Amino acid sequence: MIENYIVEYPNFYVPTEDLFNYQDGHKEYKENVHFKTQHNLDTASECKFFDLVTKDCKSANILLDLVKGDNYKFTKVLAGGVMPPHTDPLRTGVLMIPLTEEPSPIVFYENNRKIFSHKYVCPTLINAKIKHGVPEVKKDRIFLQINFVQSWDNLKNMRLN
Repeated sequence: MIENYIVEYPNFYVPTEDLFNYQDGHKEYKENVHFKTQHNLDTASECKFFDLVTKDCKSANILLDLVKGDNYKFTKVLAGGVMPPHTDPLRTGVLMIPLTEEPSPIVFYENNRKIFSHKYVCPTLINAKIKHGVPEVKKDRIFLQINFVQSWDNLKNMRLN
């Protein structure tokens, strides 16, 4: 069942251009701490995967107020990079807001076997407790992520439209 993995929000308004321009002007992207510490990966060279954690983005703060999320960050995987398969240690769900067109799909795994794949066309809540990753990135993939810690059953019934 698709709602075990994702919930799409096609009518949720996002100031995509403003958010893209905001993050594009930042030079403070850093290696992903989770992969660096938990998986001993140099995400800059091995994965081309970076995070921008900042709390001064007005557009993101407005979105955060709307969805009552716990926090947010921007993520960027450069062309030729990957997001290794993983489960998120601290969050249950993530509202993924694509800031680039046609980003590479997310893949969910069970016993290291692909069980579900999703191509982003709108803001999408993903279940972060099911192993997932992005095995191939053909062009830069940039997202705003809003993090949640509530149970997946509660999150998948959340209304954002």
